[in-house]
Amino acid sequence: MTAQAQSPAPPEVLITGNPMGSPLQITPASSLSGLQLLERGESTLGETLNGLPGVSSTYFGPNASRPIIRGMDGDRIRVLNNSVSSLDASSLSYDHAVPLDVLSTERIEVLRGPAALQYGGSAVGGVVNVIDNRLPREAVSGVLGKAQLQAGTGNAERSAAGLLEAGNARFALHLDGFDRRTGDVAVPVSLACDKTGETRFAKRICNSASQSRGSALGASTFWDQGYLGASVNTYQSD
Repeated sequence: MTAQAQSPAPPEVLITGNPMGSPLQITPASSLSGLQLLERGESTLGETLNGLPGVSSTYFGPNASRPIIRGMDGDRIRVLNNSVSSLDASSLSYDHAVPLDVLSTERIEVLRGPAALQYGGSAVGGVVNVIDNRLPREAVSGVLGKAQLQAGTGNAERSAAGLLEAGNARFALHLDGFDRRTGDVAVPVSLACDKTGETRFAKRICNSASQSRGSALGASTFWDQGYLGASVNTYQSD
């Protein structure tokens, strides 16, 4: 009898996919900040991003508009605030507003394609990350601030916003607020409206007026190993 020696089993090979491994995969496809964000800033997040490559807007009125990325919207688009999921009713009911105000935003990042999958499998359309400084992440030297006034003729918009930051190497404080009011949207033809109990005709879209207001207060303390902060904000939209 002859015995045949069995070859040893090959070692186990473990392959792991890491979306954070390459910085090229997570680079924002589009980014708005500074003067560019100021020039494109609208009353809603959807209208602000409308016109970017692959991005449009649902536009359910001047105060309810979510972004559409590559033809997908709703729960297929993940809206983040400082890289944390923003939970609101607008992903299920499109006539609700996204509770994020553009006037207090520092930067908006739009991710499309494979880069969006690091935020979950439901973000098949893309990710919109709204970044602000309501929770101070870096020390502030002295006092900084900005103010903004905005007006529109098509819907009689009047809006005002202000932001104030102060601190030193150890502490930082952030305060911002905004107030926006719009009338019924003007159109070139007369439309019927019965919100007063009787039917009237006017060159306005009935019940399209809006009032929005919000504010935020945040503070952080810094030390060599990191920082600790807290923030509280309010958003009301009618």
